[in-house]
Amino acid sequence: MSIWALDKGNHVKQALILIEHHLGRDAFLLDQTLPLNTDGVYLNHPAEPGVRAYLFTQGQAENRYGLHLEYPPAQINNNLIDAYDNLTLRSLLNILAVHFDVADIKDLERLS
Repeated sequence: MSIWALDKGNHVKQALILIEHHLGRDAFLLDQTLPLNTDGVYLNHPAEPGVRAYLFTQGQAENRYGLHLEYPPAQINNNLIDAYDNLTLRSLLNILAVHFDVADIKDLERLS
């Protein structure tokens, strides 16, 4: 499905296009099964069930992103979540690359 066809705000769509460009088309899967507001979207790890990220723009400064990282349930830490607010695109890409096991970030040096 085209990112522009999603029922999401333009800031979320723009972020998804940038993430896809820098991390690669296969770096994540869009979760379209959950009804969310237009300012957020879940990204799933393509190979690890339970590893996902909630990307959102609501309540963030302009050109900044919020991110909640989720991990699979474990016996020692159920529902572990890392939360970040007001991330720059560079920081967002670095965090998502680690979370989704992406080895190379394309054109990272072009970002301020």
